Amino acid sequence: MDNTFGIFLKEKRQQNGLSLRALGKQVELSHIYLYNIESGKKAPPSDDVIKRLANALNLDEKSRFLFFDIAAKRKSDADGSNYYIPVDISQYINENEDAKNVIREANHVEKDDSFWNDLLKELKK
Repeated sequence: MDNTFGIFLKEKRQQNGLSLRALGKQVELSHIYLYNIESGKKAPPSDDVIKRLANALNLDEKSRFLFFDIAAKRKSDADGSNYYIPVDISQYINENEDAKNVIREANHVEKDDSFWNDLLKELKK
């Protein structure tokens, strides 16, 4: 099973000079639970905890997005029957009906990658 999430978490924790106990205290989790996540014995935690970890690790935007993406991918791999969306995206979609409708419509139209690349360029203008 892929442990990219655990490895990423450990690297960022160590870069911040945090022990498992110190990080656990900040995010209200046991150091043993965090160790099990880092070692790949446990899948990523709930979205709320993932956000708390990202905040405690002071992740910049790029690292934060990567952290959320890796967590969702690892959860999907561990579950096998469900798909998970990164926490920042799922929160936005759940709060915005138009975003849901756009994604559903795009899903029916089955656009290729160039469609999404063009849309992204347009949004960045």
